[in-house]
Amino acid sequence: MKKKSNYLILITLVIVGLLLFYNKEVIVDFMRGVYSSFNRTVLEESRYILFLNGLRATLVISLLAIIIGTILGFGLFLLQKTKFRFLTILSCAFVRFLQGVPVTVLLLTFYFGIFGTINIEPIIVAIIAFSIYFSAYVCEIIKGASASINRTQIDSAYALGFTKMQTFKYIILPQVLSYVIPVYKNESVSLIKSTSIAGYISVMELTKVSDIIRNRTYEAFFPLIFTALIYFVICYIFGKVLDLIYKKVNPRVVKNS
Repeated sequence: MKKKSNYLILITLVIVGLLLFYNKEVIVDFMRGVYSSFNRTVLEESRYILFLNGLRATLVISLLAIIIGTILGFGLFLLQKTKFRFLTILSCAFVRFLQGVPVTVLLLTFYFGIFGTINIEPIIVAIIAFSIYFSAYVCEIIKGASASINRTQIDSAYALGFTKMQTFKYIILPQVLSYVIPVYKNESVSLIKSTSIAGYISVMELTKVSDIIRNRTYEAFFPLIFTALIYFVICYIFGKVLDLIYKKVNPRVVKNS
């Protein structure tokens, strides 16, 4: 079987080589066209600077929305645990409302509705809208993690002489983080990709930049490919960072990998 597969690979390579040799003019013309397209969409008029500015806007919106949204989400979770029933109902209703509203509609509502008569930077509106939207999902993630903790473990820790701080550090926190991080990573990556709609309110983020370059050059391939690759790199790096944190708090992952 190995010999047959090797022969097939060899035959395939020979055929590809012959095709490349006899059609080298076509290939040369194709490569010239690719370079010309790359030059028009990226190098001419220093359009790569637009990509860098778009990357900066995307990173600012994404990182601040994740940080602020996490804090707000934790606050919503605490409101649901309070003894005041009104605050609990209000927090639950707010979370359900945000989960049922498309983020695009929420963003446009903030920009044209709530802040429509106020002179405010679009990027700030985007950060506020995405932060509030993300907070609903963070609240649900923390709520699910809290429900997964067995009360018996906490009582056993107290019986063994653990203080509240020790119980939280060695019993509660590792289990909560083990549950939270994988779901949190998915929601964070989803938020980063959702920031591509910020161009609807004139924020010069990556997708808006690629659209501007496409309109100027009438070339769609490289602007869209570059945008896709940049989003992929951002999401990949962010995911890897959270994976490293997850391995730190969950030693079983390291043993099984």
